[in-house]
Amino acid sequence: MVLWAGVSGLLAFHAHPDDEVMSTGGALIKYAEAGEQVVVVTATDGAEGEVHNYSNSEEIAPRLAEVRAEELAESLSILGVKHHAFLGYRDSGMMGWEGNSHPDSFWQADFMEAVGRMVRLIRRYQPEVMTVYDAFGGYGHPDHINVHRVGTAAFFGASDLGRFPLEEGEEFWEPLKLYWSVWPRSRVVAYAELEFSRGEMSPEDLERAHHAGTPDRDISCTLDVRDCVPTKMAALRAHRSQIPADSSWLAIPDEYLLRMIGWETFIRVFSRVQTPYREDDLFTGCGERPA
Repeated sequence: MVLWAGVSGLLAFHAHPDDEVMSTGGALIKYAEAGEQVVVVTATDGAEGEVHNYSNSEEIAPRLAEVRAEELAESLSILGVKHHAFLGYRDSGMMGWEGNSHPDSFWQADFMEAVGRMVRLIRRYQPEVMTVYDAFGGYGHPDHINVHRVGTAAFFGASDLGRFPLEEGEEFWEPLKLYWSVWPRSRVVAYAELEFSRGEMSPEDLERAHHAGTPDRDISCTLDVRDCVPTKMAALRAHRSQIPADSSWLAIPDEYLLRMIGWETFIRVFSRVQTPYREDDLFTGCGERPA
């Protein structure tokens, strides 16, 4: 099998349709507009999600995976992403849900098989930079945790020809940089204070929020994507079945919205190129940038 030859760029690995928007949507827009090849890999089909904004939700539920794939395609088009692949697993649902035990779920996936699937995609698209989630998957969702595990292992596994020999048509490839997308503590606190002011959060939860998130001192790369916020919100709305009309995100005042999603933040986990500790570009050190 002859695989499509990549031209480097960014590969963002996400758990479900809609996850690509909030934590990396600005990066996807920014680098697609800059001429980079931008790839999104989605681990699961999103079949365990709820159905919002459809009057015939009972009819949609059995084919939710198909609907979510259509919504994802629209979102990616809005973001300017031309390359997408599903890793091929079923949505596992939230931690503790019955879907965790489904034999086709990502949570039940054989680890080495899943890493091998991701390695094939890395070799196919040949990204310079990869993003996955942190060790907690952001908020403890089993599929997000597995994106962290599988994506981190595949970053290193791509060059491990002992474990993952080259298949016909593949070329050896080592991504240069690996990042975990994270929410800094300052942003968690800002969001919690907004929710508290609306009466949507208890004083106890507000206090806990002051100790949640990634400490700002640990952030390696901060991308200014404030000019991408309208496009990010349009992409979010494309996920119609997942975003209820009363979603707190859709009700955030404009002055808070820029603060909440106008910056995207990452911890640089590994780099094969020299780069300063603080960055404002995921491709710092990767060579000549497009004009």
